[in-house]
Amino acid sequence: MGVLAILGDVLWILALSLMAGASRMAWGKIGRGIAVPMIWSPAGQTLWRAPRLVALTVLPTAAFLLFLYLLVVSRELPTLVGAAMLLGVRATVAAVLTMLHLAQVRRGLNQLGAEGRIRF
Repeated sequence: MGVLAILGDVLWILALSLMAGASRMAWGKIGRGIAVPMIWSPAGQTLWRAPRLVALTVLPTAAFLLFLYLLVVSRELPTLVGAAMLLGVRATVAAVLTMLHLAQVRRGLNQLGAEGRIRF
């Protein structure tokens, strides 16, 4: 059970490092005072923009808090079956949140690039 919990931790650390790396890369391209697109309609229209700090840190911060919660829960499971199931949940959620963040950063940078508002 301890090995499965550690494996889940490793997966989350990898996911969080990918999110942090993408945010750091985008931070250098987006200038101060530029509102970054964060939410789009199904038709592709920008519904909401946020300051650079908010746009690049909300999802990684929420993922980190979820990681901490799942870390505590994974240490309390008494059975191997429960630990294996939680490992599957942790791996899936980490991957989904990472892909969501990477897609959001890419789409925001593409839109800002099309508007001529970012540095390359």
